Amino acid sequence: MIKDKKPDLPKKEKIFVDSSTLEIPFPEAVIAEAEAIAATGQKSIEKEAPNRRDFRDVLTVTIDPVRARDFDDAISIREIKNSASASDKSSARQAGEAKQYEIGVHIADVSFYVRPGTKLDAEARLRATSIYLVDRVIPMLPHALSDDLCSLKQGVDRLTFSAVFTLDDNANILSQWFGRTIINSDRRFTYEEVEALTAGRAEDPEQSEGQEDKTAEQFRTELLKLKDLANKLDKKKIHAGALAFEEDEYAYEVDAEGKPISIMKAERLESHKLVEDFMLLANKQVAEYVSKLVKNRDHAFLYRIHDNPDPEKLLEFMRFAKLFGHTLTHEGKKISPLAMNAFLKTLNGLPEEDVLNDAAVRTMSRATYSTKNIGHFGLAFRDYTHFTSPIRRYPDLVVHRLLDIYLKKEKMPDNYLLELDGLCTHSSEREQFATIAERDSMKLAQCRYLEHEKEKIFDGVIAWMADFGLFVEELSTGARGLVRFKSLPGDYYIFDEKKMTVTGKRHRLTYHLGDTVKIKILSSDPETRMIDFEIV
Repeated sequence: MIKDKKPDLPKKEKIFVDSSTLEIPFPEAVIAEAEAIAATGQKSIEKEAPNRRDFRDVLTVTIDPVRARDFDDAISIREIKNSASASDKSSARQAGEAKQYEIGVHIADVSFYVRPGTKLDAEARLRATSIYLVDRVIPMLPHALSDDLCSLKQGVDRLTFSAVFTLDDNANILSQWFGRTIINSDRRFTYEEVEALTAGRAEDPEQSEGQEDKTAEQFRTELLKLKDLANKLDKKKIHAGALAFEEDEYAYEVDAEGKPISIMKAERLESHKLVEDFMLLANKQVAEYVSKLVKNRDHAFLYRIHDNPDPEKLLEFMRFAKLFGHTLTHEGKKISPLAMNAFLKTLNGLPEEDVLNDAAVRTMSRATYSTKNIGHFGLAFRDYTHFTSPIRRYPDLVVHRLLDIYLKKEKMPDNYLLELDGLCTHSSEREQFATIAERDSMKLAQCRYLEHEKEKIFDGVIAWMADFGLFVEELSTGARGLVRFKSLPGDYYIFDEKKMTVTGKRHRLTYHLGDTVKIKILSSDPETRMIDFEIV
């Protein structure tokens, strides 16, 4: 399942991560504002607490990567009294008492601290997003806020903006509430800890840093229920047509100087989906709530949109799939998400699965921000926004401000709505910039890692072809490199663009897209980000 596809970026664009235009220090005035806010942080929380819905006595956890330092979302759960009508209760007793659960999706209330008109806000808007490189993070907000006061750390009171849902045992929404809250996280979990607990493993999961005083086992029942509800939300989403393909992700381990020590394919865990599905629920329901208030009026809210695939790209993809003997069900130049999902399922376990999945991703339109709500094709949501990450995305911060005004039924300041279109354009451009930089950072790490592995034989898959060589993806690191025809021994090779094959003129040895091959590194140049392989 794709969470929210990032832009498919032009390959000709490149940003080198050591560029002086990438990592720009925060101005001193911005740091001073952040540190002044942080210095009075605890007092401001205590003063603000009576004005908020209090979740400090409700079981609440954060679930993040093991190396995470800022925690912008938390989830609470408690079983609540069944609010069914008398007739419904009679039916419930006959079938076994139906249970209901209050699920809180609590997001760091950055908007309480970062106010419009401040230097801090202007800098956050300019950056628009944090940038996650292999060896470091370039934050949108100074560390005094992103790593401390706004971070939902274990055992401390934190101000949050929350989406709270009453769900039945089938993950149907019975009621919802949005508003400002205060929480105190009971425990910081890693994805691996939650996976171990909910998978029923006998061993106690490895403790996260600073967690020795709270045993993970005491949270098992609640985590299992969260997993169950998340799975049911996911099934509803897939049934509605949310696209179900995934791109491989890789974990990079670097030394103190930022040099890569290891690169490994990251395992997709059920615990990732647990968090993801509740975040998607909050994003979707916030957008739906505001859309009804403004009656889908343009320029009144900030949406995350994803257009239908371009018809020409789709036809190109269908022609490409036919090279492997596959046919997609479609209507004219359109294909539904359900039809795409049905097609992707037929690829499971086939040699060409990764190649066609990758091509399908490139067929999709770019997800962007807009004041015009056209829906989200990839997620199959009519209404969608970004509400859950204001520490690292400026649009989420703006959504919090807009939602707060709508909840209070206040008059919207004219400048808010007048600036929204420009903000959407700027945020989309900055996201594209960040995506290019992040990809280049990974490419640089791959080059630095592989330049010291020239004697090793790797497994690879032919991912693309051109009239000068084969593009091969090394399977353990995801690095893509070129096998030039001149490096193929003992023959003269001819490229057939229509069939997407490469065939030796004398010996008739043929290479196809999706073929697995054994490769060695000929050269790996960190400066140009170019890798050359040879087939062995």
